[in-house]
Amino acid sequence: MRSYDKVDDDNGVVTVDESSDAYSDSSVRSRDRRRKANTDPARSPFACQDGNVPDVVYSLKRFGKFDRLIDRRVSDKPYDKDDMSEDVDVAYDGEKPVIEILTKTYSRRREGRPGVTTHPSRYVPRRRSRSRSGSVDSVESGYDSGQTAAVQVRSPTMIIHSEHLANALRAVVAYYPNVDLSGSPPAFKAPYRPLYHHRRELAEYRNNQPSCHDADYAETTTRHIDVLLRFLADNLGDAIRLEEERHALETPLATHQYFWLLLKPGIVFYTKKHHIWTAYVLSSFSSPRGSDGAYRVTGWLLESDGHRLERNLEEFTVSRWQGEQPIASLSLVPESFWGDDLAAQGGLTMREKQIKEGKLCWELLKRPTYMQYDGELIGSWPGEDEQRADQTGFMRGRVICDDAGFSRFWGFATEHSGRSRSPSYGRSKYLPRPVDAPARDHLPTALPRCGCRVCSGDRPNNRTDSSPYRGLEGLCPSKDTPPDNSDLFYLVLSKAIPGFVLGTRRWGNLYVGNLKPVETDKDAFKYLVVDDDIKRTVQALVGQFASNSTGDNLSPWGNDFVRNKGEGRIFLLHGQPGVGKTCTAECIAEQSGRPLIALTGGDLGSALSHSQIERRLNYFLELGQRYGALVLVDEADVYLERRRASDLSRNGLVSVFLRALEYYRGVLVLTTNRVRAFDTAFLSRIHVALHYKNLTDEHRERIWTHNFDRLARDSAGRVRVSEAARAYVCSDRDVRRIACNGREIRNAMQTALALAESDAKDDGVPDGVVTLCEKHLRAVLDMTRSFKDYAAQCVSNVLPHGEQAEYEGSEHGLPVDQIPEVYYNSSDDDL
Repeated sequence: MRSYDKVDDDNGVVTVDESSDAYSDSSVRSRDRRRKANTDPARSPFACQDGNVPDVVYSLKRFGKFDRLIDRRVSDKPYDKDDMSEDVDVAYDGEKPVIEILTKTYSRRREGRPGVTTHPSRYVPRRRSRSRSGSVDSVESGYDSGQTAAVQVRSPTMIIHSEHLANALRAVVAYYPNVDLSGSPPAFKAPYRPLYHHRRELAEYRNNQPSCHDADYAETTTRHIDVLLRFLADNLGDAIRLEEERHALETPLATHQYFWLLLKPGIVFYTKKHHIWTAYVLSSFSSPRGSDGAYRVTGWLLESDGHRLERNLEEFTVSRWQGEQPIASLSLVPESFWGDDLAAQGGLTMREKQIKEGKLCWELLKRPTYMQYDGELIGSWPGEDEQRADQTGFMRGRVICDDAGFSRFWGFATEHSGRSRSPSYGRSKYLPRPVDAPARDHLPTALPRCGCRVCSGDRPNNRTDSSPYRGLEGLCPSKDTPPDNSDLFYLVLSKAIPGFVLGTRRWGNLYVGNLKPVETDKDAFKYLVVDDDIKRTVQALVGQFASNSTGDNLSPWGNDFVRNKGEGRIFLLHGQPGVGKTCTAECIAEQSGRPLIALTGGDLGSALSHSQIERRLNYFLELGQRYGALVLVDEADVYLERRRASDLSRNGLVSVFLRALEYYRGVLVLTTNRVRAFDTAFLSRIHVALHYKNLTDEHRERIWTHNFDRLARDSAGRVRVSEAARAYVCSDRDVRRIACNGREIRNAMQTALALAESDAKDDGVPDGVVTLCEKHLRAVLDMTRSFKDYAAQCVSNVLPHGEQAEYEGSEHGLPVDQIPEVYYNSSDDDL
């Protein structure tokens, strides 16, 4: 007889103490009686005293020292160790029952103790058995010297002897990892959870068998299915009926003991991952064990490894609870018991919401996509890893969703940040797999079918009844199409995607539910206050750089701005601080629909080695090329100063930038207010140079007016600006004497608005309307004037008179009359 331990459903072991009866005289006589009965040719295998084989047989296998079989007993009634008078011998060549319930006991013999009844010493015939190595060893010693035994009773195993019933199970069990129905006969550990999970499918199959079954086969199959269903009903029928009544209540309830009824492999369930409800397919679960009494549930979803979609298996814990609990309140909720909150889910059911987000994620995986993000970045919640190279926290701004780019550039991102990669990021291919990670199961490619000869021979070679899981794995987003069962595919597709955050120039893990298309400001040039010549030049260049891609998809910079050349375009914007240099770059990006990567000294570093700075610069320039972005290097004079024979370190830094600019194929914008310090080698590499003059009173008045207009537009009428406030900033002599630049005007507006909002809150203004008054602007500008006077006094006390004049000049660099307002590098024959 084979051992049926291959199916392990996490059942416990019950241990009791009792006197060993394995070698009693009655046991020996019973064994002799069974040997004699087995020689009777008229006796049927598995037969009871009436000669008939019962549909359900209960057998007991008793093991002793060294786990060697002592004897075996069979009955047509459930095993009771106190009443085994109806046991019969076992044979396996002939008629068999429909199902057999096999129980195994293991005796561990030990010395007698006070208070424990022991048998008197008696002789037991010495038996010998061949060991696995082939040698013959004694099974037990010849005498029982008053020892006791701790008997371990294993949970019963159901053996399906009926081939009709086994084929029926093969026809209804579609996906149940760790249960193998290909062998014969199939076996299940108590409490037979796979069978309880498929009761309805078996009943449906019983009433709708394949048409190729003949009448006798169908009748036998029906009878054997009924035998199994009756056994299941007698075994746990009442308890399960009560549990299912709880499931059917208006507010479905569940008990911890029978929560496993809802954990059928293949169902979709929702649980929180990074505090976001996420859909998984249930793969397997383990019974409550240990002191916590928690269920361990394994589920999988689809995640990208940067190239293809693969299943990622994760384990979740459902803690113990007392009494009844609403199913929708649990940490793991089966999809059929999810309580929809349409208001919180955007008017969609949870399934519709998950599918919608899955479709968006699939599109984002295909190529880099320019998007707007508003919400928490994944990994930003308390208790998660804080030493991360990717960005966390709340973020509102523009991002580029780039799954493949993350795989390519993530190594530099960790080096750039000085931090190690966090193991909680969730990219299985790029992170070491945990030792205790769930093993990946096998997904079926076809629907289950009856295993009988007729059904097996009736199916064509090219089967069309594919499994709903077929084609889910191994898809390449940029090349492949979604599988036929696209709803399930989108439902369990991960809703997280890596993206490059433009505002901080770092990578972050984005939740697709917080993404929306970018709305560019087409009126950006309307609010740009610069000389008309510069404005016309910039607007003429925008059309050349406008993105030719559709929607939010990005097109990288091509290699053919000029035929047979692979050069980029370098713009130099120079002038005093706050005259519109950075704003011009932002307007070009807005008007052209391209991202803007604005770099600062902190991104590139100045105290690093030349090789480190070069790697950082090439990293950002490569991203700019990949995304078709405008790369802005603010205050570029730090890296482009004139080389000196005595400063080898400075010379090396300049050489790094010269080499990078020579081979860059995108659009690079440099801003500075110290052109005089530039190395002359850069002048031949600059394609367009734009000089920004100092602001006049007319320019400042227009900037104030434009800021007021944009404030009213962006606030949708929630913020109003009083006429007195407008008149104050446009005509007051003290305001003109301050001579604010554009950046100072913007900062003053933001501070004054904060004061106005505070006053509105204190006054209890209805409808949340905020009025920006003269007093708010006056308070801010008075502080600005005081600070400027103090700064000027400090400069006059430190600098000699001649240097003061240079400091207060038009710009800290080449005089204005030596640089044209609009400069084209005529060395390039393409311009």
